[in-house]
Amino acid sequence: MNRETRIGRRKKRYLYVLLFLLLLLSFFLHRQITQSVFAPLIDGAYYHVTTEDKACTLTFEVVWGPGKTAEILDILDRYNVRATFFVSGSWLRRYAGMGAEILFRGHELGQHGYEHKILTGLSDEELEQDFDRMAEALQEELQAEARLFRPPYGELDQRVYDAAHKRGLTTVIWSINANDWMGLTHAETKAKIMQELHRGAIIMMHTHSSQIVRMLPVLIESLRYAEYEILPFSELRQREIK
Repeated sequence: MNRETRIGRRKKRYLYVLLFLLLLLSFFLHRQITQSVFAPLIDGAYYHVTTEDKACTLTFEVVWGPGKTAEILDILDRYNVRATFFVSGSWLRRYAGMGAEILFRGHELGQHGYEHKILTGLSDEELEQDFDRMAEALQEELQAEARLFRPPYGELDQRVYDAAHKRGLTTVIWSINANDWMGLTHAETKAKIMQELHRGAIIMMHTHSSQIVRMLPVLIESLRYAEYEILPFSELRQREIK
């Protein structure tokens, strides 16, 4: 074996090791975001709703620009479905008219942090400021309050939960992550959701997903074919077994 061949093989080994480390790092960084959550990690937060009814809720995170929000609202109207939209305060400041349209169409709004920061990494003062700015944006732009809260990226600890609870907010995470930002086709996204479907499911999607407009009608039809009711979170919560 000549010197050039040995060097080439050594470079390939280094490349494989580097690729493996990058994949491992990516897994740990995104594990909480990409996997579905079922067992509650923080007592009092909703990761699903315990119910005997075949019912679920569609929730949308609204952060990055207008996305497909207008198209999503039209689809929900067409199928007479009401959903829950978690909006960031900075988004609401830029797209207040669209936020008002969400309410006008009969859907419910939830808080999703002001700047979509990981709240568990903020100081106590910064955390309070984020909640304050979010509440101010809702009041000034929509003259409204939102009593539901989802922390950005689903990152929640006891301190963040307590800060939300102190303000009378109900914390809502999810049990089914559509992973609709990961480049899946609309058919793959729908299939993933249906495979993981369960009673009281909280399904999490994003309004900026490139496939959401193609996927959503098929998902709604599939849920109804499976005889599932689709309710806003607050109505699904009323079905909870205490």
